[in-house]
Amino acid sequence: MESHTDEATFVVSRRIKPGHEREYEDWLKRITTVAKGFPGFKGATTLVPNEGDPYVRYNIWRFENKATLDAWKNSPSRLKLIEEVENYASQYYAEATGMETWFALPNVGAVVAPPKWKMVLVTVFGAYTVNLIDNLIFGAYFNPFPLWVNSFFYIVVLITLLTYLVMPYMSRLLRGWLYPQGAMLSKHFHRSRQTP
Repeated sequence: MESHTDEATFVVSRRIKPGHEREYEDWLKRITTVAKGFPGFKGATTLVPNEGDPYVRYNIWRFENKATLDAWKNSPSRLKLIEEVENYASQYYAEATGMETWFALPNVGAVVAPPKWKMVLVTVFGAYTVNLIDNLIFGAYFNPFPLWVNSFFYIVVLITLLTYLVMPYMSRLLRGWLYPQGAMLSKHFHRSRQTP
């Protein structure tokens, strides 16, 4: 079952065709204006690699959830602009939701994950909460069953709730702590533009 409450992030990597830098920048301003008009738009960021190919750009688009992201991605106004940008650049896509807001991008660094100790704390707290609720609600019902049945049921409940409910919620709730301002960007990039 897909959650429609998880923030969705869409990453597009483009290599600008030499001689079309000005057209690409104009196009980027126009598509950002279009995106701002869609429900659920949370922001856009453009990253430029500090090293390597000076024509590469990474555009990160954030929406409230996958449904609002898909509505924008499939809109006629965006599709028309995507058709136009093929004159100026070639492109590659990556998409993620919830805690997956760090990406392996081709040939360069990555959007940096939170420090491991922070991820451990959030996961332990989430798993502890699920375990506590699971025992309170289902503990008495599963006592007569063998240990392997109890363990299997617990693992299914734990992983399902962590994946679809607890971790997406906690990643949104603790985003400012997990990803301090600017920490999501690898040292391989500098931020060229961010739209709230």
